[in-house]
Amino acid sequence: MQRFLHQNQSGRTMFEAISYIMIMILVTMAAAGLVNSVLGKYRMGRINQEITDLKKAVSQRFVAAPDYSDVSLKILCEEGIGPAGLVPNKKNDCKGDGTHAFGGQVEVAADKDADGVAKMFHITFSDVPQNACIELGAKVWVFDDGSDLNALQINKDLWVWRFSYADNSDIGQKITSEKNKGDKALLLPAQISDVGKACKEENNVITWYFN
Repeated sequence: MQRFLHQNQSGRTMFEAISYIMIMILVTMAAAGLVNSVLGKYRMGRINQEITDLKKAVSQRFVAAPDYSDVSLKILCEEGIGPAGLVPNKKNDCKGDGTHAFGGQVEVAADKDADGVAKMFHITFSDVPQNACIELGAKVWVFDDGSDLNALQINKDLWVWRFSYADNSDIGQKITSEKNKGDKALLLPAQISDVGKACKEENNVITWYFN
């Protein structure tokens, strides 16, 4: 009888240990999921703010300049302008390589027309995840807030305002190139259904053109 009770108690102990381990695994998975969800929302909010603040920083820095010929992350860094955490700081000697909230590369550069005048500049975010790509692509921009959005490109898809872009600009040449391929540039504001089709599961590249 005592031997039976001992075996029964041992069985219960093992079962209780396995049950405890399973419960701890489930709790850990739930906690990890919650952390990932919170972190994802934080990064989403940050990347939205980064593109807005970066556009404003360029607009304010070059408002009195003849054009955007000298625009770059390197200049913003050297002058201490731009959103913290995105614009390179002195630790990397302002080499011009910045990263957004999801770890992808950020580029800021001028777009010159046929006469060599940089009437526009662009900001490119690389390696953007799909959910962030869709939210950024459908972002509503405030007009008359420094520079205005002139065109949007997500991977190979392009959006433009019907009559806003200069025909002799780089973006105009890209539009012509797309038309020569039999493709048609979409019209701004971008519809979320079109943005959803343009955004891939990962490694998305988004470029905003501002004038």
